[in-house]
Amino acid sequence: MKVKRETFIYEGLGFPIELIDTPMKHIFGEWVIDIDMNALQLFVFNGLIHKPYPLTGKELRFMRKFLEMSTTELGKKLEVSHATIVKWEKQQAKISPLQESYIRMVLCECLHGNELLNLYREIRPEKLAEAKDKKHSPFSVDAKQFRTAI
Repeated sequence: MKVKRETFIYEGLGFPIELIDTPMKHIFGEWVIDIDMNALQLFVFNGLIHKPYPLTGKELRFMRKFLEMSTTELGKKLEVSHATIVKWEKQQAKISPLQESYIRMVLCECLHGNELLNLYREIRPEKLAEAKDKKHSPFSVDAKQFRTAI
């Protein structure tokens, strides 16, 4: 039996993601989302790269793990210690807007290589600094948009 759920909060990536118009199926007495999880993770990674708000520590951790990188490996790419990466992920140290722009460009380069200039235009440090104090809702994914993107 399959249904669509209008809104579903999924926390399986380490932080809440609002899935909109999500296909669900009934398995062993429970309703579970019925989507390609690898494609969802790629879609979320790309969405986070372009997100107009600062990344949370949990989002940064998801992105690092998605790229199958250790804190040491990411630290080497960013020229910081692995302890700094851990502190950022645990939100024990702040990331400046300039650092975050650089982090996003490095993460984007690890996955895509050639989108850096467009990304920089979207997430310039001054844009992130302006958005830092604004309230924003959880990262949302419209299932229709997601299915057409894969």
